Amino acid sequence: MPKDVVTPPNHRSKARGRAAMVCAYAAAIGFAAGCATVAAQPEIQPYRYAPASAARPWSPEAPSSYLPPAASARLPDAASAAGVAAPASSAPRYGLAALIDIGLANNPDTHRAWESARAAAARYGGAQAPYYPLVTTEFASGYQRTPFAFPGQVVALKQWQADPAIALTYTLMDFGRRGASAAAAREALAAANFRFNRDLQRAVFAIERGYFALAAAQAAITAATRNLELSQADLAAVKQRRDLGLATQPQYLLARERDAHAKYDLANARLMAEEARANLAVALGIPADTPFAVEALDRMAAPRALGENLEALIGEAKRMRPDLAARVAAMRQREALRRESAAQWWPEIDLESEYGQDIWGFQIAGPPTVNVNEPQYSALIALRWDLFTGFRRLNDDRRTESERAAARDALRSREIVAIAQVWRAYYEFQSSREKYAYARTLLAATREAYAANSETYRQELSTIVKLLTTTRDLANARYVDSQSHADLLTATAAMAYAAGAIGPSMQH
Repeated sequence: MPKDVVTPPNHRSKARGRAAMVCAYAAAIGFAAGCATVAAQPEIQPYRYAPASAARPWSPEAPSSYLPPAASARLPDAASAAGVAAPASSAPRYGLAALIDIGLANNPDTHRAWESARAAAARYGGAQAPYYPLVTTEFASGYQRTPFAFPGQVVALKQWQADPAIALTYTLMDFGRRGASAAAAREALAAANFRFNRDLQRAVFAIERGYFALAAAQAAITAATRNLELSQADLAAVKQRRDLGLATQPQYLLARERDAHAKYDLANARLMAEEARANLAVALGIPADTPFAVEALDRMAAPRALGENLEALIGEAKRMRPDLAARVAAMRQREALRRESAAQWWPEIDLESEYGQDIWGFQIAGPPTVNVNEPQYSALIALRWDLFTGFRRLNDDRRTESERAAARDALRSREIVAIAQVWRAYYEFQSSREKYAYARTLLAATREAYAANSETYRQELSTIVKLLTTTRDLANARYVDSQSHADLLTATAAMAYAAGAIGPSMQH
């Protein structure tokens, strides 16, 4: 075989033609792809990134990227949280104090309020900046060619230059601008801190309310279970008497009705417990699927009295409620902003100083090169006074005055609402205390009535209707007792929340 193969000229031209065609196709495809990419940009086709139709839902290109992060907040071990040994059965039980600590640590609303207060603190720190001098530096270096036209010729200035410089500006007098701005930031920080305190109280109250609701629901399950046991015992007794011919079929059907009603009540109580557990989990800032339980309701002592009259509680609320203090701080912030607006009518006097070095090397229409390396500096007193601003300052005065009046009215409105909340909470507590006392008496009476009717029925001295009636009354009394106990505890917490005190009972 020959070592070298010579391609005929016509074959080489055909190969070059095919290569050119391939390149042309590739260029066309690349150009089309580039045009398609440009056409898909949001600045060209923004509606591509909005819902395509008013009747169809929008779906992102990567739905998984919009999933919330996995929840990491979980309840600690009950023994370590409450300081007692956790029960061996089912979900661990937690006390109210332990859950309050857990909730304040996990609740995202309290964390949001805390971060807002920290941001306000940073803004307050930033408001002190005008009291310090402003120091800036600049360094411009490079080449510049500047043509100059003369009759009959153009002369070019060719220049290499470097201009390092440092400048200092300090406000000597601003007629209250800085002080008013700093005062406004300080009051805004105080308002944010007071709102954080109120958010803490709101979180505590939500935990207390959810805790008592779950405890009541657990007590309702216990009561429903006992009622079911009683109804089943009554049903068995009626069935035995019917089989002996001592009871009629309608009496037996009535007992079955009571038994079915007891089973329904038990299922409904379990549902209420799960709903209460979910609400409490939200207040705690943990997932609802976290297993936990609360202490039994009968282990929680019922408060007897508040210790203060209504007028004293209203005065206490005016002094202690953080949301009222936040409104006061907001009003003082608006007053500071009003002073800042008034200061804009006056001039501002600044000290301005600058030091730099001019390092140049330039030519004019050719050599020689002239080199310059000289310092430049200045120290000036500058007065700036806006003589006319298109009525902006006048309207700023009007705006800040109206905002100050609005903040004052907002404080009055919040105070009226706070008094009404204390008023309602006070009488709700008084009513809840009385209803709980009546519920205890009712439960004791229905227990005695059921025991007496059960005994007389076994002795054939009473009817099945009376027995089933007392069974129903006892079931209702148990529900009323547990719910009134929880309502009294919740009313006590609501009274503390309305008065601005953290915790389930008043400090006094």
